[in-house]
Amino acid sequence: MDFRYLVQSPVIDDIQLTRISTALEEFHTNKDAIIDGGFRRGQRGGVIENWYIPKLELMQSIVPSIRNTGVSLQWTADTTEHAHITEIKDPARSSNNNNYDPQICRHLDRTDKCRRFDLAMSLLNNMTDSKRQGSDDVGDVNDNVDLDADDDHGDGDVDFDADVDHDIPNLLAMSKYPGHSRPTTNYFEIAKVLQHREAGTVPVPLRSFVIERTAFHLAYDPSIRNISVDDAAIKFGLPDLRPAIADFLRREDTHGRDHIHTIGGARRAGPTTPLPFDKLQVWFKLRLQDTDFHDISIIRPAQTLNCAPPSDPWTSGRYDTAIINNEARCVWPTDGLHGMLFLHCTEYLLIVKSGTNWSWKDRFLVYVHRFDIVPQSSRTNDREPTKRSNGTRVGDIVPVTQLRALVNLVPRFGASADNRLTPYNSMEHASQFWLNKYWDKNSYFPLSM
Repeated sequence: MDFRYLVQSPVIDDIQLTRISTALEEFHTNKDAIIDGGFRRGQRGGVIENWYIPKLELMQSIVPSIRNTGVSLQWTADTTEHAHITEIKDPARSSNNNNYDPQICRHLDRTDKCRRFDLAMSLLNNMTDSKRQGSDDVGDVNDNVDLDADDDHGDGDVDFDADVDHDIPNLLAMSKYPGHSRPTTNYFEIAKVLQHREAGTVPVPLRSFVIERTAFHLAYDPSIRNISVDDAAIKFGLPDLRPAIADFLRREDTHGRDHIHTIGGARRAGPTTPLPFDKLQVWFKLRLQDTDFHDISIIRPAQTLNCAPPSDPWTSGRYDTAIINNEARCVWPTDGLHGMLFLHCTEYLLIVKSGTNWSWKDRFLVYVHRFDIVPQSSRTNDREPTKRSNGTRVGDIVPVTQLRALVNLVPRFGASADNRLTPYNSMEHASQFWLNKYWDKNSYFPLSM
């Protein structure tokens, strides 16, 4: 897999060539174990005791070929094969299987006219929206937040599907791109536009913002508009939520707003520590968007980072795993995993300062559980939840701005899997995990550095 991913890179230098050669050598060194285990079989089920595969021989010439002619990706046939599907096969399927040539040409001509019409209407709609944008106000943020609501949080106060974005400029969010049924929303551009909006017309803190090469976006309305700190701790199963917030505020007061918060260490605040506020707003979803690893001008589709309390069928809650920046001098993805940590996002929250004379500037926070790397005898390592001396998982409050990217962890079952494991609770009952660096080709490169 490493060999296949590395040779598909659009940029290959001497270091990459060495890694490609090493990956291929590692396969040839250990390939006999596949035959010894009886895993190489033919169509009739018989064990094949040789490696007479022409493609394996071809792989030996890939590194010299790259040195002589450049990256192999430039010779890919994907573009022409895809064109043969869209320009020949798909139009042919729309025909009556007679006189293919004229019917294919007629189909392509009509498709081109429809594409041009969609382009013209998209440009017209964008011009209309841009003229209207200057006069339309999104509305005051207080219209959507009831600071004086009571503490009763029945189903009417929790919106598990709160994902309606009222604050995204129509010009950017609703643009139709010819040839794409679902256009990619560019949260980098949205964040840039929102920064220049008039004060009072957008909620603060901004729901879309950019940190380094990562764009963040939260829905306009929170999933829980108003909840006390203690009730949030019960709902999400976080008994140390109050002391975690208190420790976070203490670190902010000591080191300043730009401090990079670490996860772990002794909990200094107690379970009844008073806080300068009583209420929280909670989001269950956060969208993260990044750029291509090799070309920052290419904006990739956003990914959703879930963080929801227990519900059916997610009886242990629905929490995704992400990478967090743990050192100020390290930058994702150029520095790879240096200065990064793996964590579970357990709650996104915003402090509501109802009736509090407090100068702290609003920002989005997240409660996270930390994973530690457990070295193994092989080149790969395990990830397991970090625990305190009392057996509870290590968790802390950090700013959302320290999140960098989603990652995929696979439970490590061992000799036998826990019979309690289901698709909805494997992250809760498993004790060790493999990092699946092959989950996303763009994140493979920084994860394997």
